[in-house]
Amino acid sequence: MDWMKRSRAKKQQRRNNPPSEASPAVSLHGAACAYEGKQAVQPLDWIVQPGEFWVILGPNGSGKSSLLGLISGAERASAGGVNIQGRPLAEYGRRELARELAVLPQEGLPPLGITVKDALEMGRFPYRDRFGREPDGAAAQALLTRIAERLALTELLSRRLDELSGGQRQRAALGQVMAQQPNVLLLDEPTAYLDIYYQLDIMELVQQWRAEEGLTVIAVLHDLNLAAQYAQRLLLLREGARVAEGRPEEVLTPEVVGALYEVMPPIRVGHEEIGVPQMLFRAQSAKNGKRPGSE
Repeated sequence: MDWMKRSRAKKQQRRNNPPSEASPAVSLHGAACAYEGKQAVQPLDWIVQPGEFWVILGPNGSGKSSLLGLISGAERASAGGVNIQGRPLAEYGRRELARELAVLPQEGLPPLGITVKDALEMGRFPYRDRFGREPDGAAAQALLTRIAERLALTELLSRRLDELSGGQRQRAALGQVMAQQPNVLLLDEPTAYLDIYYQLDIMELVQQWRAEEGLTVIAVLHDLNLAAQYAQRLLLLREGARVAEGRPEEVLTPEVVGALYEVMPPIRVGHEEIGVPQMLFRAQSAKNGKRPGSE
């Protein structure tokens, strides 16, 4: 498919700065994050290979979003380091990093008074000079047109974000990061606040993008069943530390999930059509009715 064809400028940038074929897309080496003396992410060694789809799972406060912040550079490492495409994160300039890595935040695009067209064009900032020009403006515009068509945004281009539904805004947000043409995509609870239709819509679009472009995806989700259906590998965190990692069928066991979330072990269900485990939680499954430390 050609809806996400690389622009000439993107191809040239790849030739000028080719990553080592052996380099992971993302690698952490004892990386940690702390706030006011509290350890949000314990020292972590973790490797994500190019083209992989990882989902990070864990209870509230387990360090999931802080870990994404470490990878994106939004959070400074209190120990260790992070590499993107084999290079230390600290070596990247803002625009250079934006060509390699994009972040789709939980809230997507806020309901501002700008149009969908404007929002998509903002994704091209890493490739523009200080006057807002691109080396090949026609190719960039063709790319934005393809993205709008692919995400069913063409009819909405002149609409303002504050006139759209939450699901439409999230598609516009996805279009904006697609316009960035990154190699690595970070998703922080991309399905939050969305109904089932838009949850599946966003996940399917990301999955198709990954398959067609070799994109590396790291997502934070709360829905274990959704994670199992889309992720190749899972990273389970609790109190900033790794509990388990591996394929969904390896780590989503009743015992591991029950201990992770401090609930009765769920019922694990398999179905040949789905091919991955799904978890059924019982009503009133919290062990004591209250999570320790909640008071």
